[in-house]
Amino acid sequence: MKNTSTLFLLIAFLFSACTTNTKQLNIETGVAKTMAAYRKANISNLKYQLNFDIPEDRNKTIPGSNKISFDLQSTDQDLQIDFRENANLIHKVVCNGNPSKYRFELEHLIIPKGELKEGKNEIDIEFTTGNSSLNRNDEFLYTLFVPDRARTAFPCFDQPNLKAKFQLALSVPKSWKAIANGKTESVKEDTNKSHYKFLTTKELPTYLFSFAAGKFETITRKHNGHQHTMYHRETDPEKLAGNTDEIFRLLFQSLDWLEEYTDIPYPFGKYDIVVIPSFQYGGMEHTGATLYNASKLFLDKNASKNDRLYRANLIAHETAHMWFGDLVTMKWFDQVWLKEVFANFLADKITNPSFPDMNHALKFKMAHFPSSYAVDRTSGANAINQVLPNLKDAGSVYGSIIYHKSPIVMDMLERITGEEELQKGLQTYLKKYAYGNASWEDLIAILDETTSSDLKQWSKVWVDKAGRPAITSSISSENGLITDLTITQSDAKGNAGDWNQDLNILLGYEETSEVVSVKFNQPQLSIPEVTGKKTPDYIIPNGKGNAYGFFKLDAKTKQFLLENMHKIKDDLVRGVAWINLYENLCEGEVSGKEFVLAAEKQLAKEKNALILERMLSYMQSAYWLHVSAEERLQIGKHLEDSLWVQLNEEKDMSKKSSLFSTLSSIAESKVRLEQLFNAWKDETKIGGFSLSETKATDLAANLAIKMPEKAEELVATQIERIKNPDRKKRLQFAAPALSANQQVREGFFASLHKAENREIERWVLDGLSYLNHPLREKEALTYLPQALELLEEIQVTGDIFFPANWLSASYSGLQSKEAGDITRRFLAEHTDYPENLKLKILQASDLVLRKE
Repeated sequence: MKNTSTLFLLIAFLFSACTTNTKQLNIETGVAKTMAAYRKANISNLKYQLNFDIPEDRNKTIPGSNKISFDLQSTDQDLQIDFRENANLIHKVVCNGNPSKYRFELEHLIIPKGELKEGKNEIDIEFTTGNSSLNRNDEFLYTLFVPDRARTAFPCFDQPNLKAKFQLALSVPKSWKAIANGKTESVKEDTNKSHYKFLTTKELPTYLFSFAAGKFETITRKHNGHQHTMYHRETDPEKLAGNTDEIFRLLFQSLDWLEEYTDIPYPFGKYDIVVIPSFQYGGMEHTGATLYNASKLFLDKNASKNDRLYRANLIAHETAHMWFGDLVTMKWFDQVWLKEVFANFLADKITNPSFPDMNHALKFKMAHFPSSYAVDRTSGANAINQVLPNLKDAGSVYGSIIYHKSPIVMDMLERITGEEELQKGLQTYLKKYAYGNASWEDLIAILDETTSSDLKQWSKVWVDKAGRPAITSSISSENGLITDLTITQSDAKGNAGDWNQDLNILLGYEETSEVVSVKFNQPQLSIPEVTGKKTPDYIIPNGKGNAYGFFKLDAKTKQFLLENMHKIKDDLVRGVAWINLYENLCEGEVSGKEFVLAAEKQLAKEKNALILERMLSYMQSAYWLHVSAEERLQIGKHLEDSLWVQLNEEKDMSKKSSLFSTLSSIAESKVRLEQLFNAWKDETKIGGFSLSETKATDLAANLAIKMPEKAEELVATQIERIKNPDRKKRLQFAAPALSANQQVREGFFASLHKAENREIERWVLDGLSYLNHPLREKEALTYLPQALELLEEIQVTGDIFFPANWLSASYSGLQSKEAGDITRRFLAEHTDYPENLKLKILQASDLVLRKE
């Protein structure tokens, strides 16, 4: 027995040595998935107690402290705490009551494993707060930590699957207000400061932790026994009076709908909103302190229907995130789309009652398909599910695919499962993983229990695969009757396609139409049901608008749509046809000139506001990017005259607004520019349409580019007219990009090489779009190589959408082969370029890369 016991003890010792002497994790910049997985497995009951002392001067440093408490399962590794700042900003670290012998390496504060203990640990850190994600302005600041930028401000475990409770204290200038995720517990004032304490939050990922402070005004409303406060900086009383009631109505409608749909009451302590001037995004779903872009909420009096629809969807989208993303969070940012798909998909459902006279199937089509196609048609198309080894690259996964293709795919899923079963599955999903994390695979497993379809296989094609099917229809006829109709699908390289979807093939005739529904789940399909039917004037393979892909038009259909679009009486079919026609333009099957002339011909006949706005957007894009300068000289004057007549005759102010924006964009003739200039100068109405401050500013910028001799007057006068200080600063910043002096414009672009001059991204994008106007293409080509060289730095210093938006603005006015050559040369010279950024370049440069 003694020898046996000794043997067992020796084995136990050897086993213990093997398990504790685990190979140490690598230390690398960013938040590596391997390191994050280790922390998730070993850390629980996480809490942050944070203090920040914010000075009024935006250039002064912000002292901070953080008490991190957690339970630790194992002490076999040194503990890596994320902090993407200089080591000298860490002033003091105490681990479990003793001064720590920490070290700082590659954006990590590293606590030696010998200072840690299994079970409860506390680490106290005093530091100077990093500035890069604080968005500090002269009179306010707001945090924006998505996706991995909390670590730029304070030391933390910056990964979405380590949720924590946050307890925050803020000291701010006495004239400021402060807001955070939690309810305000107390406010104490001394001579110069207000000291806020906020209640501890529910479990949140670091990217949702947030606070804002500054000179804000507040408006509070009650709903169902709860108070909701809007913090804002709007100074125009007419904008406030005309928008406030509608903002709160949409907010309360969204809350009520989501509580009923999810069968879960609002899951957090409060829902207040902060309306930010020149905010980087439309909104950001911080619980209790949701941020919104001021220009998207406070609309002009004559805002278009699309603007009002966007606002309703935006508020519904951010509110849906309270359940989808905030209550249940994705495990890693490779599935960030998981929260975005529900937010967008449900937002469309929520907003329907607010627009009872709207065709909601058409609305869904217009809201999502064009934006998704804009990426999926390119050689840089990415799948919905993406690979992400390190969160430092998380910003690159954002884009139109996750925001717009994923709702289309979710709509497909709902048709497979049924609306009621999907709702039940989502309720189960939310309740099972509440205040925790879950994956797409977790949801599919829940839904698979109640459907006979193979959802895993379906998901492989639609979620894991990049690009869209190219679908062609081939028809044979004899004596005016169909003898054969075959549809074929292929991928971007011409290989046989394996997408599985329902097609509703519309056979269109001048006075009527007929739809044949088929399951398209193979490379080629012959459709015997149509044999013997009258040969159609046109074929719309996605006639009900729910199928996805590039639908190549046959010659007869193309000609019919270009000449007789107005004869299609069904709004949804006509909207689908416009999207198909534009995609055929982008794929080289239709010329820019014939598209623009077709759109111009149909303007006066189009009564649906959603379709009209889409037509005008397409027309503007086609005019500048798909029509040569010589062709613009041929058709420009006629197009201006048509828009001018339509603007004056149109009675609907929303449609007038859209028509005016398009006219302002494309006008080039001396006569029309003088008319617009005089209307702007004298602040007179154009066809009964009065210019709002926003419209007047846009017009002044357009005219400054086209009438350089008047640029100085236009910009200086418009700056003087703007009353709101935030909007005034925005135009002042971009003014050099509108200068008639090329050296001044070049100086503006050169200034953007410095990160501090790119802090307010909306302002930067304004200036870039002015520099890269189509009329300045020759000059813009000199900026393009530099813009590409800056991209990697911009990803590091900018917020999630900035790299893509920077590229979009840089290519916004380019259509030449030379621009394509510059792009190809850059990619050829950077063979080891990050794949995620390479895809963004390929997406933005698709048009010029097609110019062989």
